[in-house]
Amino acid sequence: MMIPKGTLSPPPGRPSWGGGEELPLLYLGWGQRDFEKDPLAFHYDLGTNYYLVLRGEVIVTTGNESHTVKGPVAMLFDPDCAFGISQLKRTAVEILVWIWQGRPVLPELRPEEGGYLALELRPGSVAALTELHSRCRNEVALADGQLPRALAALRELLEIEISRSSQTAPAVDEMRWKLAHAWMAGNLAIHAPVPALCDYLRMSPSTLHRFFRAQTGLSPGAYFRRIKSEEARRLIREEGWQVKAVAYHLGYRHPNDLSRALASLKA
Repeated sequence: MMIPKGTLSPPPGRPSWGGGEELPLLYLGWGQRDFEKDPLAFHYDLGTNYYLVLRGEVIVTTGNESHTVKGPVAMLFDPDCAFGISQLKRTAVEILVWIWQGRPVLPELRPEEGGYLALELRPGSVAALTELHSRCRNEVALADGQLPRALAALRELLEIEISRSSQTAPAVDEMRWKLAHAWMAGNLAIHAPVPALCDYLRMSPSTLHRFFRAQTGLSPGAYFRRIKSEEARRLIREEGWQVKAVAYHLGYRHPNDLSRALASLKA
């Protein structure tokens, strides 16, 4: 069977954009698609196909295998991977499609030669990915001399967002915890750490509280007071600082406040 190679024309009325081979981006598609009525025929693409199912369920066929994929999910098809997409029943499927020249920039997003990756996405990433798709459409509408460079930058941002969204929660939490601890350790003199840390991490107070409880068993305020007191003891015992100097260095209003904090830490 002769398998067609090249970007297939979308069904009539489907929103899409097609570029020339001189650009890093070959094709954009978006919106809802009925893959029962208009399945994507078995074919090869000229570049790497980044296919995001934001909502709904589809059947992906590669070679002699078929897999059901449910959104939100990102699928990346190698240029040497022949594939088709269909549905068993007519349901609402919302998609975003990019076809880029060459293979992905990030190594973790490169499918095996002739294969594809399916990466589950956190629902919260859908808005960011949709915004990146919109920015690509805006750039191709400008079509000025900066277009190739802008598209290359947007491709890397897209891959970073897909990679970030498809990471396991423990890996994400580990990095977030490192940032939270480093921020607290570097801001021990601040008087209202929790609101400032919420702003730094872009978390609500309730989310920050749950996050700290899961990581330390303490509230954010209690953890801050603990590491602040530990730093005070280190400065006194190891650096030879006077209590008064430590108190003012760490933002205590009075040396007695530091003494009480150290006493509570011993308890």
